[in-house]
Amino acid sequence: MKKILIPVAILFIILSSCQTRISTPGALFKLSDSITVEEISTDSAHFEQSWLIYFTQPLDHSAPEKGTFNQRIWLSHKSIDAPMVCVTEGYSANRNYTSELASLTNSNQLIIEHRYFSESCPDSLDWQYLTVEQAAADHHRIIQFFKQLYTKKWATTGISKGGQTAIFHRALYPEDVDLSVPYVAPVNLMREDQRLFSFFDEVGTKEDRAKILSFQKAVFEKRDEMMPLFENYADEKGYTFRMGYDKAFEIVVLEYPFSFWQWGSKVEQIPATDASTNELFEHLRKGSDIGYVSDQSWNDIKPFFYQAYKELGYYAYVPGELSPYIKGFDKDTISSSMFAPGGDTLKFIPTMQTIMTKLEEANPAIVAIIGENDPWGATSINNENLSNTMRAVQPGGSHLTRIKTLPQPIQDEAIKKIKQTLN
Repeated sequence: MKKILIPVAILFIILSSCQTRISTPGALFKLSDSITVEEISTDSAHFEQSWLIYFTQPLDHSAPEKGTFNQRIWLSHKSIDAPMVCVTEGYSANRNYTSELASLTNSNQLIIEHRYFSESCPDSLDWQYLTVEQAAADHHRIIQFFKQLYTKKWATTGISKGGQTAIFHRALYPEDVDLSVPYVAPVNLMREDQRLFSFFDEVGTKEDRAKILSFQKAVFEKRDEMMPLFENYADEKGYTFRMGYDKAFEIVVLEYPFSFWQWGSKVEQIPATDASTNELFEHLRKGSDIGYVSDQSWNDIKPFFYQAYKELGYYAYVPGELSPYIKGFDKDTISSSMFAPGGDTLKFIPTMQTIMTKLEEANPAIVAIIGENDPWGATSINNENLSNTMRAVQPGGSHLTRIKTLPQPIQDEAIKKIKQTLN
């Protein structure tokens, strides 16, 4: 693989005087001393060339003198005459790939890793700069740079938190792109949005909800037999729990309904309450990720939990009928803030109210892909003032809902709006 170190001197191309414009990625790269580039293999035949890029960003866009960090980007080039799809990852972006939207629209593609994740971290994790506003400014700066070459229509897209990121950027910089396609993306209006509590009283059928609750009770009732299996499994995976095994076990059981609906599990696959301990445990570990509550997971995604309990909002657990089985917690509502750096000491800022106000004012073109039975669908964009937003909802859909999984009439309508906007 060929590495290119961009010269320190900035080379300017004055379009108006020479009556030409930048026509290749290589020429674009030479315009800035704030990037390093490595040519890599393309992910698919859809693209002509691809590069791994590190783009130097200010830690604080309002005060560049406070320092910088390098943000990781993948550029996949098809043609300067094609649209550009910008994938705003909400977490790490550890590989190049071809997004559904880029493939669908025959577009070029940028994948941008979110600040404070993986290789896009400053030397010191000063959490005050991990904000919606700073991240949106990252994306704005990158988009403006690449627009010097890619002058056709632009779209942002992302899945889950990546979809949130696309929405936030669009609200703050509505003119940067022509379309946003967030997948299964929530916009939580509170620290722990009430709609995420109500969802579990309404999703599926009464019988479905009863069977899920019965499974949880059966697991708790066999707790003494379960714990050795739980601990052995954790040891095999190398998981540790600073909260202790009892609390970790309880959170995993309480998490089960959220995971069940989020990932589209089948009620008929839930074991009977009189099933063996091994069968119950195997279903629990497959249906509710034990690693989610581990120290190892916390270390990887603690920036997310900081954001969740500072600006984005998240969900809590209400044991309800399971309260008699809970030993490690003494509250009626168990907050996930325990995973956030700073925990309950974090002061939540209602940024989403501002985001929604700005989004309403701009009323940009958005196609929101939503799964009906996905818990995050409960807090998805649903605002009558956003007349240019299409909600493409998959009936019974989960967090795995994509354009290609939508029923044909809805899929056709979504694709029509996307292609009309990007042509």
